[in-house]
Amino acid sequence: MIIFKGLIDVIENRKDKKDFSILVDEEYGEKIIKDAKKNKIKICLPVEKSGGNQLKFNYGRNFKDHILKINPDFVKVLVRYNKENTDINKKQLETLAELSSFCKENNFKTILELLVPPTKHDLKICQDKATYDKKLRAQKTAESIKEIKAAISPTIWKLEGLDGKQWEIVINETKKANIIILGRGEDDKKVKQWLRDAAKFEQIIGFAIGRTIFMDPIKKYYSKKINAEEASLLIAKKFLSFILIWEKEKNYENL
Repeated sequence: MIIFKGLIDVIENRKDKKDFSILVDEEYGEKIIKDAKKNKIKICLPVEKSGGNQLKFNYGRNFKDHILKINPDFVKVLVRYNKENTDINKKQLETLAELSSFCKENNFKTILELLVPPTKHDLKICQDKATYDKKLRAQKTAESIKEIKAAISPTIWKLEGLDGKQWEIVINETKKANIIILGRGEDDKKVKQWLRDAAKFEQIIGFAIGRTIFMDPIKKYYSKKINAEEASLLIAKKFLSFILIWEKEKNYENL
């Protein structure tokens, strides 16, 4: 509720309310989902089971009933996918295909959040994750997208930030599909650079950088350094700072 209040504070006087959405699950966020619908804020519902290297549905075989119950604007699914993990990938593609079929039949838009962790072989080549990010992740992401497209064609790809021209490698596979950037919990400086680099590409339409925005204020709240209202205000201020960078780079005028 603290985070949601921060969002409301930001969009209250904006012209582009339709361009904002929240990612929230029903287990802890049912009240927020109801409030968001009243405020005509788009809802993204995650359907994957948290944790683990292989995609599985939250609520198991009942996942369809829960999607229909919430009736979100977007169904969001997270998958960890590296081309080398062939056995796991086969099962994950089957799961994605099942989700895709259901969403098409019921007219749900989809967001596919793709993480491409390095394999042991990748790390042997690159020696550490930082080098993997710089030298291999963009190509690995493109390879993953190429395989995943056989099972599902999401409305939006949600991808880890990349530096500069690395995006061209990925966009060559996503083609005309829209992309939003995830923040991976990185610090402000890193994420702001990702936004500046990404804004140069028409296909990249926005960002979803939750932890980068709200984690520090929430930690301060739980350590009793600030109250709930102060935490919401800090979240709003930080969120707006990223929005302003994005708008400046995209030459938007939505305030």
